[in-house]
Amino acid sequence: MRQAVSRSLKTPLAWSLLLALTAGSAFTSAQTTAGHNFFMPGRRSPAGGTAQTGAQVPNVAGPTWNPDFAVTNDEDSYAIRNWHTGVYDPGSNRLIVFGGEDANSVIHNDLLVLTQANGNGGPYAGQWSDLIVGFPAPPPRYSHTAVYDQTNNRMIVFGGCADVACFIPLNDTWVLSDANGVGGAPAWTLLSPSGSLPAARSNHEAIYDAANNRMIVFGGYGTTQPLSDVWALTNANGLGGTPTWIQLSPAAGPPDSLDGSSVVYDAANNIATVFGGWCVNSAWTLSNANGLGGTPAWTNLVPNGAAGSPGCRSSHSAVYDSASNRMVIYGGNSGLGLDNPDFDFVAYGDVWVLSNANGLGGSPAWTQLHPKGFQPVARIGHIASYDPVGNHMTVFGGFSIEGTFGSTWILYDANGL
Repeated sequence: MRQAVSRSLKTPLAWSLLLALTAGSAFTSAQTTAGHNFFMPGRRSPAGGTAQTGAQVPNVAGPTWNPDFAVTNDEDSYAIRNWHTGVYDPGSNRLIVFGGEDANSVIHNDLLVLTQANGNGGPYAGQWSDLIVGFPAPPPRYSHTAVYDQTNNRMIVFGGCADVACFIPLNDTWVLSDANGVGGAPAWTLLSPSGSLPAARSNHEAIYDAANNRMIVFGGYGTTQPLSDVWALTNANGLGGTPTWIQLSPAAGPPDSLDGSSVVYDAANNIATVFGGWCVNSAWTLSNANGLGGTPAWTNLVPNGAAGSPGCRSSHSAVYDSASNRMVIYGGNSGLGLDNPDFDFVAYGDVWVLSNANGLGGSPAWTQLHPKGFQPVARIGHIASYDPVGNHMTVFGGFSIEGTFGSTWILYDANGL
């Protein structure tokens, strides 16, 4: 498992107990999904190879969950993943998934693409497929980060774990050109940035400043301990000059928790908002987050333990609606039960919205949403993307004590407005 599940699971006894517990449940989950369309990661398309298109997006009012039954024409595209990454290309309406672990704890470095990823075409309109990329390619990994340059159709991957126990964290940076698989053959390039490199890490967070072509990396877990540093990579997409790592020195801070948190980015105001982590429920902002325009500074937006906040959590997901200045979080690990003899954990399945999420324009306030419709199984280690035009959040993969998931879910009216 991951540091985000429990830092105490580094001991061989803890590992053997938890792996024995989850391996059996993961096997059960994988068997179950193979026999029921409802939880299948992708339905085989009908004869002729075309997806069902009769069902359209549900007519919903207010936050509503709906499962997505994307088809697949390729057995390799049946994805069951956790601790993977995913980036969303709104231009092609595609979700690009990289790496992660499957239900058998096999680490991957493949690429999967989901079309019609925002759910607008209805539950049967999307299709999973593999992106075929030749050599070179990044080593398999999980608990890494990925950001997306929509203008140049490039995905940037940094760090992660190279082995199941994460005794070998990474600090390499790779760029995937033609990342959405449209208009050209995707290709990986290993960047060779100048300057000192950030320490190898996993369970960190990353954002992308498209206007200045900078990727900003925060925190995570190193070889033996959490990391509190902030780094900016210039020319991050591999274009425009030699990429260079620059360590930022923010005033105040750092946040209460340094690994397993979530982050969203307000590009217009150059403010990153960080929530949660192991195991707190505070919210912090980082001004001048890209290292330009002034000294970056941490501000505690919502104190840890504040009344009305979501429960403490790590390894959840978060998306940002810039139009309403709202951060939406889903799921995560509560950290409960980790010291018990069974080394169990408790996953959340709740949805919360933080208004005034960048700390500007009013007092931040948390509101729990209570979506209608079928509900996803509570999970951690999943990914989420956001379509700001339709106000839809797409969730894929993850796991709980019941096993690893390959299901895709759409939350309509995700910002609660």
